[in-house]
Amino acid sequence: MKTSIRHLAAAFSAAAFALCALAVPFRLTAADNGPDQIVVGAALPLTGEESRIGGFYKAAYELAVKEINDLGGLELRKFHRKVPVKLIIYDDKTDPATSRNLYERLAVQDHVDAFLGGYSTELVQAQTVVPQQHQIPYVNGGGAATEIYHRGFKTVFGVLSSIENLAYTECDFIEQMQAQGKLPKPLKMAVVWENTSHGKDFVAGLSARAKQKPQNFKIVLNEGFDLHGKDFTPLMQKVKAADANAFMADAHLDDYITMQRQYRQAGLHHAYVTYGARGPEKAARDALGDGVNYIFAATWWNSQIPNAAVRAFDEKWSKAYPKIPQEWYAALPYETARTLFIAMTEAGSVDKTRVTEALRHIDIRDTIIPGGHIRFEADGQMTAPFVVTENLPGGKVVIVYPKSESTGSATLPVPNT
Repeated sequence: MKTSIRHLAAAFSAAAFALCALAVPFRLTAADNGPDQIVVGAALPLTGEESRIGGFYKAAYELAVKEINDLGGLELRKFHRKVPVKLIIYDDKTDPATSRNLYERLAVQDHVDAFLGGYSTELVQAQTVVPQQHQIPYVNGGGAATEIYHRGFKTVFGVLSSIENLAYTECDFIEQMQAQGKLPKPLKMAVVWENTSHGKDFVAGLSARAKQKPQNFKIVLNEGFDLHGKDFTPLMQKVKAADANAFMADAHLDDYITMQRQYRQAGLHHAYVTYGARGPEKAARDALGDGVNYIFAATWWNSQIPNAAVRAFDEKWSKAYPKIPQEWYAALPYETARTLFIAMTEAGSVDKTRVTEALRHIDIRDTIIPGGHIRFEADGQMTAPFVVTENLPGGKVVIVYPKSESTGSATLPVPNT
């Protein structure tokens, strides 16, 4: 089952023209005509620690729904017509228990046809018990931890490739830099990670590579930390004592900003610095200025990816939200919603079993995801490439890996400025 988003949009337009040209000689009953609307629900962190990113997800979902409704709705073949989409979004206040309860409300009170997921590992883990319990299809672009998908849930799907794959991607890039003489062998890594399944996946990936290739990688510090910390000074002292030449952190945005500030205050310097998926965010640049220079990140998307679908999304987003920067927090939820809508179109109805089955077998080309391809593994998670970026002075960001996506060369080792 292969579907192009471009072809889907063309199909929407053609169907709209056909409906306008058709004179219907009788009125169908409500039972024959199907639903008046397709109800899709989500709970997002619109307040609390993750509120900035929750705002991106809300904007992206609303943009995707507006695009569909501007075309007249989703084409449901079973009812021979288009049906508009109603989007319900609640604020879970960055609280897992609240998030789970709101998805229960969406299922039981709002009678949603499908779920869109929230953002952050803790929230997505809490949410996903509800779609499994009620057998409602759920697609998210905000939870990458493998633990989310290893519970045998059959209605849960995610477009974020795993954090283990993120770690492998950075290691692949590092090996390339070692081959060019830009980084030492073995790279002695001080690894610090958030104490969640997200962080555990990160250190698992690095540990696996270090075991596989000890000539390239050696872990000299392996330390977890709690989310949303205020004082990482003791942790930075451990990093200083570790005699590492790479600082490998896995952190959410607020912890990345706090930790990098305290990293610099401690006078630390390493040949390679990463915060996993965090790095090029405007919020970090605004908070730290030149303090984010030469940080590397492996991310699920970047606006510089050189393909037509990404350029089209860039233009679309900039027009809809000129004051909101383009980051992966915008692109992934947008593509999450589009994936759900394509599955519903493939299913031809809002029947939950059919939509779930369409998601299980979906094969979408020409997407904005690196590699341009969306399909799910048996556990519901997607495996897709990452791009590695580097922050440069003057607010510049370049893609340095893979070569097929690169927009610049890596500056390594990190200058001691």
